[in-house]
Amino acid sequence: MRNAQCVMRNVLVSVVIPMFNAEKFIGDCLESLLDQTLKDFEVVIVDDCSTDNSSVVVESFMEKFAAQGIRLHLIELQKNSGTPGHPRNIGIQIACGQYVCFLDSDDLLTETALEELTMLAENFQADVVHTDTFFMLKEDNELELCREQTLPPLSAPTFETQDLSKRIVNWINRGYNWESVTMFCKRIFLAANQINFPRLTTHEDMIFSFAVLCRAEKFLRVPNVTYIYRQRADSLSQKKFPTPAAAFHKWLRVLNDGLNEFANFMASEKFFAENPDHRYAVLNFFFHEVSKIFTPLYGGKEQFAFDDFIKKEFHAEDAELVAQLFNTVHVQRLALADMRQELAKFQKQ
Repeated sequence: MRNAQCVMRNVLVSVVIPMFNAEKFIGDCLESLLDQTLKDFEVVIVDDCSTDNSSVVVESFMEKFAAQGIRLHLIELQKNSGTPGHPRNIGIQIACGQYVCFLDSDDLLTETALEELTMLAENFQADVVHTDTFFMLKEDNELELCREQTLPPLSAPTFETQDLSKRIVNWINRGYNWESVTMFCKRIFLAANQINFPRLTTHEDMIFSFAVLCRAEKFLRVPNVTYIYRQRADSLSQKKFPTPAAAFHKWLRVLNDGLNEFANFMASEKFFAENPDHRYAVLNFFFHEVSKIFTPLYGGKEQFAFDDFIKKEFHAEDAELVAQLFNTVHVQRLALADMRQELAKFQKQ
């Protein structure tokens, strides 16, 4: 790991960027940071063993950032982690800022993003400033305003209810955007609550943001649009697998590890011990969210020896996944039985 130690100094914001083979995009990402109206920030880039010239591009920006009095850190991991969560955790450890802002290496920030978010956090003394609307940068370079959440759009900054039950219901109903880039966090809040990213290949944002939502006393939702997400056709969810079995194996592993991470987090929270229905609802929601991705990938084109697969791949600590699978299969069997009964009635008529 190179340049791993941050020289402690007063800085308002730390922008944490995980990077892997981002040679084509990291330059634009950094240019958007150089254009920020707020200059009291640092950039922490954690390179997860890129095999292209990503690091070379970053190093070419060192002087430009230094000229504006902005520290640009490049940390190069010795071994690829295979997940954006681990580089982000390293970035949080290195960060010196009062606030931590997450940015993906192929995305951009609007010119006033850091100034707006910092002002909101300071004025409201928020633990977290959450944005749920963003710009989509399409492949034709057109910007499209996007919002996928079910809670009504805001016209002014609003503190979310402190009723954890209501927060969780809103979360299950997709009331919040759960990408980490929508969470502008006070660094001491993350440290005090030991909130980190799980080492998952995908959906790590979902678990991180859920922990933030559960533990933030002052969770401020704002209507500001500060993030520019780059639309790409080569994302992980679009990845082509060599065989249906490979797709099934990959996403089932994501499903299993994610369920375990959620279960471990909720085991540390008194609320979920007292409200097991909420615990089940969270696990069930995550199960179906991931299932919507991996089910079409294998699409039932191959028949798997499912019992043998479970015995080979999973163990006692994977009980959450096995329970969800059993429940889903059981429900499907009941539905199929009902369909057969209805069909039999129809045939008798």
